[in-house]
Amino acid sequence: MRFPSGLPRFSLRARLSAGVVAIVFLTTFGVTAAALSFIKRSMQAAIAVEQLERISAIADAVDQKFLSRRTLLKTFGDSIESHGITGVDALQGLLMQHPSLKEAFDNVAFVDTDGKLVANLNGAHQIGRVNVKDREYFQRTMAAKTGVISAPYRNRLNGLAQVAVTEPVLDRQGNVAYVISASINLSEQNFLGELARVKFGKTGYMFITNTDGIVIDHPDKSRLLQHVEADGVRNAATARAISGDEGTTEAVDRNGVHGLYAFKPIRQTNWVLGAMYPRDEAFAHIGRIERFAWAGAVLLVLLAGALAFMTARTQLAPLSRLREHMQVSRADAAYSPMKEAPSRDEVGELARTFDSLMQEREASQERVQASERFLRDVTDNLPAVVAYFDSQQRCLFANKAGLGMRGRTRDDIGRMTMQESLPDAVYRQLVPHIDKVLAGTPSRAEGMYDRNGKEGFFECHLVPDLRDHGDLAGFYVMTFDITRQKVAERERSLGEARVRTITDNLPALVSHVDASLRFTFVNEHLRALFDGVELVGKRLPEVRGVEDFEAVEPYVRRVLAGETVTFEKKGDPTRGIGHKWHQSHYIPDVNADGKLRGFYAMTFDVTERKQAQMRSADSERRLRGLTDNVPALMTELDREERVVFCNGRYQTWLGISPDSMMNQPIREVIGEAHYAMRKPLLARAFAGEVVSFEQTARLLIGERTLQTTYLPQKNAEGEVVGLYVLANDVSELKQKQLQLDVLAREDALTGLPNRRSFEEHARDAMARSRRSGLPVCLLFLDIDYFKTINDSLGHAAGDAVLKEFGRRLRLSVRDTDMAARYAGDEFVILLEGVAGAADAQVVAGKVLAAMQPAFELPHRSLHATTSIGVALSEEGEEFSSLLLRADTALYAAKKEGKNRFMMAAPRAEARLATAAWPRQEPYGA
Repeated sequence: MRFPSGLPRFSLRARLSAGVVAIVFLTTFGVTAAALSFIKRSMQAAIAVEQLERISAIADAVDQKFLSRRTLLKTFGDSIESHGITGVDALQGLLMQHPSLKEAFDNVAFVDTDGKLVANLNGAHQIGRVNVKDREYFQRTMAAKTGVISAPYRNRLNGLAQVAVTEPVLDRQGNVAYVISASINLSEQNFLGELARVKFGKTGYMFITNTDGIVIDHPDKSRLLQHVEADGVRNAATARAISGDEGTTEAVDRNGVHGLYAFKPIRQTNWVLGAMYPRDEAFAHIGRIERFAWAGAVLLVLLAGALAFMTARTQLAPLSRLREHMQVSRADAAYSPMKEAPSRDEVGELARTFDSLMQEREASQERVQASERFLRDVTDNLPAVVAYFDSQQRCLFANKAGLGMRGRTRDDIGRMTMQESLPDAVYRQLVPHIDKVLAGTPSRAEGMYDRNGKEGFFECHLVPDLRDHGDLAGFYVMTFDITRQKVAERERSLGEARVRTITDNLPALVSHVDASLRFTFVNEHLRALFDGVELVGKRLPEVRGVEDFEAVEPYVRRVLAGETVTFEKKGDPTRGIGHKWHQSHYIPDVNADGKLRGFYAMTFDVTERKQAQMRSADSERRLRGLTDNVPALMTELDREERVVFCNGRYQTWLGISPDSMMNQPIREVIGEAHYAMRKPLLARAFAGEVVSFEQTARLLIGERTLQTTYLPQKNAEGEVVGLYVLANDVSELKQKQLQLDVLAREDALTGLPNRRSFEEHARDAMARSRRSGLPVCLLFLDIDYFKTINDSLGHAAGDAVLKEFGRRLRLSVRDTDMAARYAGDEFVILLEGVAGAADAQVVAGKVLAAMQPAFELPHRSLHATTSIGVALSEEGEEFSSLLLRADTALYAAKKEGKNRFMMAAPRAEARLATAAWPRQEPYGA
């Protein structure tokens, strides 16, 4: 059979079978496509985050390398300043004594204030051949008197790409005497070390450029010191990095390779560390997954579609047989039940129901006559006027109420007209509706009448009685008194107007749904959402649509069970609100008898709050990813000292799961003993003070030194609402500090303590002397005729004499005494616990005797003696006064002929001698 348009008409069985196959096909391919899309987006985001984290860690490592080298160079420069080394030969010798500098730099050199090379770690053959006065880094160092990191440049002698790290050496007046220049070769890996071999994928690589676009490090060494766009090819990713951007992006490199880029600035200089990860390598694994997934989806569609098609056709076969039986029964005068027994399923139940209905129809016809008698009794007791009029408006039936309107009886039926049966005022109101029903159209009329002197209202329904050929036989009339209803409607309309005004101005979608899920009220916002379509009277599933209603059906069931429900849901994209979030409140509507009449629904737009929550969740995930990889223990405490955040380092360092610490008091986490020590520090931090301290802790990675800092967390009013706790591993830094402290306190030439170390020891000794009451003895020495030795034999000979002098001096005193090089050829000895001047004279004599044997130099031997000034501390005397008296005694010994010692005069005499006899002769005489 065909439709009039000529299109074939398919049976329900065929349509349902095809529909099931289509649903299987669309569902399988839709789910596969959505899953693959989600996987690809998730993997791309994860790769970008991992790439940025790796490049950030490498950038921090490069920063630490720069910082450690600058610290090393600064310490080396301070050591030179403290030694007072001024000779060029001494500088070259000092450099050669520090071959360990080669581990940090390719070369270290001294440059004078004219830019001329005067000392060189890689050999003295370059001295005098190089001048760096025109170099930008030299000029900046001279001007600022502080160290700098240069821009990349090419070495004039060997053509290598380098950067220089500088440090000034200041004289005692604070002027620049020399500039230490340490170079780093960019073509080798001695600076980046293991970091230079980091790769991203098989062909990805890491590179360094500065903010001027100059390439500093790159796998292609031919590009060093060139601009990144030197060949005219512009890379959008590197352009963003040069402009100061930080993060990840995608771009195509000069070879046409599409890659994932990540950039991180280096804090110590204007370098930018970048990484390139070819996109094809990054997503090679997901490509294989995608191919396997689509192949599996096709196979699943073929198998599931065939099975669904066969199942649908088999299950719908009984329905087709029932349809044929119904068509045959429709044409028969008498109904005959189905010969074939119906199946025991829904279709069988439908067949049995059809049989039952047809049998009931025949029985009902027999009951019609009996019901007519019953109808009279019923209508006479109805609170309404019921009548029947023929086409000439003659009354053929009227119930008791209808006859009583004009005092009529049943004998008047068939003789009176409609106008005679009604009051004149009522009939005039019904005339238009009578004309309408006589034309064959049902009509409904409302009007007013005199109700015992008061205003009354009626509602009249006129229904035409049309026969088989459309001929009008008459019409039915039913009239109700609706006075109470009208009065109630007036009052209700006033209340509804107020409710309507309130709900239409609420920033929400407001509605009422009855127990049958039909809308009984909607506000203006909800009506506007559906383009003004009238929703009252429509069912909730019809308005929301099948898919949307399935999403809210569980909440509807709960509210119809009497439960107040609140939930959030993303908007329906078909109504232009697909990117908005809404919060809905379903409130049961229960009458005074406790019966559920329906429910109220209010829906608010919570998109901004939801987006803020999602941004907060994303930020927290990023923060968790960053903090878990920070090499420190990070904790956040609330005002009640409970842990509200801790990073993953607790697991790797202490073996404690962060989840087990959450919402736990810090007292329980660290134990009572540790908490008792930390409690005063916590109190200071909660009072608003930044508290920092060091501790030794035994971690899973060994015993380490941790520096812990308590940072108060304040709100907008400045109140402390919590603490941030940061524990950094400073073990390596402490070790380096100890090494640097040793270098800073030891004279590099003689190995004796230097002036700084000696003065610290002297202050402590003077304090012990004041407590014990025993004097302190100070011996002030210098080498006789040292200036002549230096001028005639050279600085190398002078250094050899100083080293041997220091060795003999160390052997001449006790282990509890302190001998130190004070400055130049000046030396000091501090004796504690001496009984008097006799003990001091014994030590001075031993020192004089130790210097008598000849000093054996590399090419000759010579005699070098010493002069000594000896001073015993007096009660209440400061160290500066003791040093001045020993210095005065030394001058007196030299004046007496050298190679001797002199005891210092008491303080009172020393003050007079100093005022009358100023020292003029240099110690080196």
